Amino acid sequence: MISDSLIKCTIVSVGAVFVMFACTPSEQVDDSPTLAQVGNKSLTVEEALENIPSFVLHDDTLSAVQRYKEQWLNSQITLREAERLQLDQNPDIQRRIERLRNQLLEEALKEYVLQEHSDELEVTREEAQNYFQANKDKFVLDEDYVRFRHITTSTRAEADNAKNALMSGRSWEDVVNQYSTNPELQLRESTQYWPQSMAVSDIPMLNRYLNIIGISEISPVHFFRGEYHFVQLREQRNEGDHPDFNWLIPQIREWLKLEKSKRITNAFVRNLYLQAESNNEFDTYSSEEIENRLTEYFSNSE
Repeated sequence: MISDSLIKCTIVSVGAVFVMFACTPSEQVDDSPTLAQVGNKSLTVEEALENIPSFVLHDDTLSAVQRYKEQWLNSQITLREAERLQLDQNPDIQRRIERLRNQLLEEALKEYVLQEHSDELEVTREEAQNYFQANKDKFVLDEDYVRFRHITTSTRAEADNAKNALMSGRSWEDVVNQYSTNPELQLRESTQYWPQSMAVSDIPMLNRYLNIIGISEISPVHFFRGEYHFVQLREQRNEGDHPDFNWLIPQIREWLKLEKSKRITNAFVRNLYLQAESNNEFDTYSSEEIENRLTEYFSNSE
């Protein structure tokens, strides 16, 4: 059973996004142009694009690459100074590096195990629906939620034309594809429900409009950071209501997948322990013996 705290928390991916034990193809030579260089280390276009999240690149590729280049330069210069000071030779630093290495290997092994059992991690719609029905009282909105349309245009004329087109009955898809500066994103976001406090929170005036306008009403056009915006409220759900199951399908599937992942990895680790124990591969001590050793240690430390 999934804990209440897990339901309330944001779901994160299981395990670290690090190196896997599984075999990987040989690395390809990166011969893309160089963006920066510190000593004998270089940052290439390919490396930068691989490390920048796609949604960041989508908004402004040039600015995203420039920011990453500056971060990379700062990091390399800092690392070079740490190496000059031979901080990596410090015993305390070496112990911390060893701990991080061990954590990385543990997480990598768990990722490997989950890959081997990937078919067992699938969560069907029926499983998600059964869980929702059995725990419906746990899924309650903690604030008002809204579904709305948001259009961003380059000019005031385009914004006015988009408003008029919606009011005259043209389909939302046609309007957003014709006038929006980012139709794919704004089409996708218009299908989602948002907490009232988070709805276009990056544009405070639009957020305030959504607290004022009624269902199907369209806000005034608002100029913000060089672009023109307006919103149209489509649906509202009140605090304390139960959300629709369709809202929750992705989250519930992730929760159930996380629970399955925990069971698989816990069982794997337990089997490793029992196997090592049966082969006499480790020694351990009873609670009484541990207490005696602690007493002896602290007595000698005084």
